[in-house]
Amino acid sequence: MSGTQSPFETPNITEPGDDKRDPIVAQWNIAMLAVIFSFATFGNCLVLFTLLRRRKHNALMHTFMIHLCLADLVVSFFQVLPQLVWDITDRFRGPDVLCRAVRYFQVLGMYASSYMIVAMTFDRHQAICRPMMTFKKGSARWNIPVSLAWLASAFFSLPQGFIFSKKEVHPGVFDCWATFIEPWGLQAYVTWITLAVFILPALFIATCQVLIFREIHHSVNMGPEHSPGPRRKAKLIGGRNGTRSVSDSGVTSAMAKTVRMTLVIVLVYVICWAPFFIAQLWNVWNKESAAGSSAIKVLMILASLNSCTNPWIYTIFSSSVSKDVKEILCCGCRTHQRKNSLPEESCFTGSSTMPKE
Repeated sequence: MSGTQSPFETPNITEPGDDKRDPIVAQWNIAMLAVIFSFATFGNCLVLFTLLRRRKHNALMHTFMIHLCLADLVVSFFQVLPQLVWDITDRFRGPDVLCRAVRYFQVLGMYASSYMIVAMTFDRHQAICRPMMTFKKGSARWNIPVSLAWLASAFFSLPQGFIFSKKEVHPGVFDCWATFIEPWGLQAYVTWITLAVFILPALFIATCQVLIFREIHHSVNMGPEHSPGPRRKAKLIGGRNGTRSVSDSGVTSAMAKTVRMTLVIVLVYVICWAPFFIAQLWNVWNKESAAGSSAIKVLMILASLNSCTNPWIYTIFSSSVSKDVKEILCCGCRTHQRKNSLPEESCFTGSSTMPKE
């Protein structure tokens, strides 16, 4: 066994014997991390507060976004903030139990953010490709995809509590450090995290998106006679929240809008995280030409930007939520104006609603 620093622990990733760091680079890292932490925390708290105020409307996509905001807040407080503190102090200053807890929640946020996007995409697939099954299930007290996303994230993050501990990295200097079996432990760890957090979810999401667009394309081109079940029997769907239109193919404008929103969230996730995971794999499998710690930190900062973007993407695509956010940001707006807005007039009134016979 040997002590080494995992590339997936975002704070201070220099080697144990390396006490020197570029002060200018450190200052820029601190400044950027402070900005990202502020924006990620503010944006997710703002949208989370807005969604919780609207929870009585029972919009399914609201539920997914509430949990995605929570996952991004875990990333903000247990990934971005620890990296910021480590860049300021240079070494871990807390006890061993805090070291293990921070490392656990650090990866928990990565898993949860990824798996929540998987759950959202799967819900879109079920609503569009298998509408009758979704309709028969109705609304449940517990959202199964969301619950599975959190349970899987909590389970897969458990090794962090055993891999990391507070160690003496060199005489008189202690840090929160990882221990791996040599020579293959580090490579196996990085490869597994990359597969579980990024590659496998990305493949699953891509498959669902292809099936969704194929179903939409088939329904639009073949006409209502090829649409499954009762989707082709109504042009308008009525409900307590009003009436919304349905195309001949049975794909509502609401469904189309949520598919576009999910696709944007997925693309931004891939753009932010792909460079970091590629660099980490390159770092452990090609040690002779490994990327420097400064480059890894820069890529982690880029990856952390994903937690800043998700709440604003949802706000842009949801007209009702954007109105509430504007109202909160503009304190001078009259409160009674909210009463005239629909709970969700565009795309988030529940993915499984179907025209009744």
